[in-house]
Amino acid sequence: MTYHDLQRKLHENPFKPFRIKLVNNTAYDVNESWMIFMGETSAIVATQTRTDDRGYHIALDWRTISISHIVELADLREADGDRKRKKPA
Repeated sequence: MTYHDLQRKLHENPFKPFRIKLVNNTAYDVNESWMIFMGETSAIVATQTRTDDRGYHIALDWRTISISHIVELADLREADGDRKRKKPA
């Protein structure tokens, strides 16, 4: 995986949410393109976000990942996102 692969995924038109899967089985969901800031060999992924009262997106937590450790970029289906938002009864 190279930063070009990740850039292509981020700039698909229209943008489609996706999951980054790493070699250690960690996964990060990217629901908006602004959630990633990228260098040539690493990327910063916002892992916890919120929207403030003016509509600005804010990263509350993030992780730095090695792009060479990405094994898959998988599209998120809408049903996957709905399932994650539901809380157990």
